[in-house]
Amino acid sequence: MVKNELNQRSPIRVLEKSIHGGLGRGNLGVFASKKGVGKTACLAHVALDCLLRGEKVLHVSFSDNPSHIESWYEHVFQELAATFRLEDVRDVHDEIVSNRLILHFRQSDRTLQQVRTHMDTVTAGSGFTPALIIVDGFSFAAATDADWALWKEIADARGVEIWFSASLPPGEIVTDDSGIPAPVAAGKKYFSVIIQLHPMQDHIDLKLLKDRDSADLEKLRLKLDPRTLLIANHRA
Repeated sequence: MVKNELNQRSPIRVLEKSIHGGLGRGNLGVFASKKGVGKTACLAHVALDCLLRGEKVLHVSFSDNPSHIESWYEHVFQELAATFRLEDVRDVHDEIVSNRLILHFRQSDRTLQQVRTHMDTVTAGSGFTPALIIVDGFSFAAATDADWALWKEIADARGVEIWFSASLPPGEIVTDDSGIPAPVAAGKKYFSVIIQLHPMQDHIDLKLLKDRDSADLEKLRLKLDPRTLLIANHRA
């Protein structure tokens, strides 16, 4: 299969259709789950979908161990290539690596405004203009309302969509009256799309919790395969 056909058949097209054409530039979205359920895999799949369209992706990591990020991309890409029998794998791989930029920060060491300044300096200096920003490891529990307002400002100013991962605390999940789990609920007004991952016996369900101001949320009919770590159609 050639790259363009793979992109057309990607389950990310199903996600986009379910959320009214996709997250959209200037908007924030989040995958939320407890640790180890599959948030990073979802982010990598969304990022690779963008990269396979020939667009650039900025990955901003606040993880304690950023060394795993490239391995996530590599694993998901190889699974995609094998599943869809992608042609010219080496050339496509080199292209997506050249269009991806990974930056690492410690949230405790820098203010978000300092992070933004560094992002602007690095991307402007290299002429790197991303269509998508991926943010992993950012602490929702420590984030303030001003932080979320600044992330929204970054999305608007750059004309990009930003997808986050949010770790839910261990134990019983506490939600607000609209079913949004803490600590995501505290900043929910800034997020256009919120998706929660639910581990099942043989797969991980993706459940849409917020789609802008829609009161009638569509069933995503998507799952994360715990073996391949790919998002896939879920007919059940």
